[in-house]
Amino acid sequence: MNQNSKKPVSQISVKELLDNINDAIKYLKSKWKKIFLFSTLGAVLGFSYAFLVPIKYVSKLTFVVEESRSGGGGLAAIAGQFGLDLGGMGGGGVLSGDNILLFLKSESLLREALLTAYDENGSITLADKYIESKKWKKSWNQKFGEINFAKYQNGVLPRHMDSLMQKITLTILLNGELNVSKPDKKASLVDVRAIMVDEKLSYLFSKNLVSIAIEKFVQSKIKVKAANVKMLQDRADSLGRMLNIKTYAAASSQQSLIDANPAIRSAPIGAEISAREKTMVGTIFAEVVKNLEISKTILNQETPVIQMVDLSSMPLRRVKVSKLNSLLIGGILMFLFTSMALLIMRWYKSIHINQ
Repeated sequence: MNQNSKKPVSQISVKELLDNINDAIKYLKSKWKKIFLFSTLGAVLGFSYAFLVPIKYVSKLTFVVEESRSGGGGLAAIAGQFGLDLGGMGGGGVLSGDNILLFLKSESLLREALLTAYDENGSITLADKYIESKKWKKSWNQKFGEINFAKYQNGVLPRHMDSLMQKITLTILLNGELNVSKPDKKASLVDVRAIMVDEKLSYLFSKNLVSIAIEKFVQSKIKVKAANVKMLQDRADSLGRMLNIKTYAAASSQQSLIDANPAIRSAPIGAEISAREKTMVGTIFAEVVKNLEISKTILNQETPVIQMVDLSSMPLRRVKVSKLNSLLIGGILMFLFTSMALLIMRWYKSIHINQ
């Protein structure tokens, strides 16, 4: 009795499962008209989506940043003799590591790029063209008055324009219209892609964005050292002019000494003072020029080299959603959804009947 009661539960469950599957298949076959109808509807919707989605253009720009990695070495020792500090050479920067991925997507950088000119005369900016491509301009004009970002290319925007610019930058980032990546983590190559519905807008946006980023980086990298070079250059120019004056003064004093009365013992004093001042100014001038040349060498070594590896040219690569793929995906998804809905409805009815 006990042996008969212990039937292989797993075998019975598998059999029931197979029976249920067969019943479900038979039931779905009996509803093939509904399934076919909704699957066709899904395919039509998928095809319509692909047809309505506009063509986008991909602008690609790849560059590499080469920074000085040396710690100064012998040059630092030489410069130290003249009171120059070479600390900070070869350290990380805003374009070092993964910083570039965040920097190129910063709102301030996007705003500057969007406020650059779209046409030759600067009457329209990239931001103006972007809202036109998004079909926002008409509604924004009705709500806020005439929208023209070209009036504010200095970057100072009124409150309502600033909020609109925030919407533009946020949309670009959320919609994936700007992609910044490193193809290889071990390499220093940076890949920037703009994907937009306007071909020229996509090209100019990626190009201007990278140009502004590079300019900001170079200026921040060499700002202190460039200021030091300028200061030394101004000092050298000033001392050079002073040395010329002292040279003429010394020559004049020597000429006066020749014509002076030998009996006057104080006559050589003026010539001696002029010669001494000339020598002193000449010595200072030589040291400043020496420091200036060292500073120029440091500046050249610290100035990063930005190399454009790849830049898309017009016409840009077109990206269009495949109509065939959209049709198949829409049909398959609707087929699965309809089948699941029919089975759930059948299961729900069977529960109520059994109750």
